[in-house]
Amino acid sequence: MKYDGRIRAGIVDWVSLALVVVGALNWGLVGLGGFAGGNWNVVNLVFGGVPALEALIYVLVGLAGLYELYFGYQLYNARTDVSPTREKPA
Repeated sequence: MKYDGRIRAGIVDWVSLALVVVGALNWGLVGLGGFAGGNWNVVNLVFGGVPALEALIYVLVGLAGLYELYFGYQLYNARTDVSPTREKPA
């Protein structure tokens, strides 16, 4: 994340966000599949033949989630560090 008066997300920020969204959608489908009685785990369906690759994807999604916590903290700090540009009316 770059900060020069405005918050700028870098490639790592976007990739981690995409991984977190994919992970969230996957877990949502796992939950729905549990109610419907099926295996809707997309990661398992796509990479189930290679258990090491499947485990690596889960680890990457978990690390992306931790990074998003850090990124959110940085966004919060950037928001609270910015001083108001408008003066209050007298």
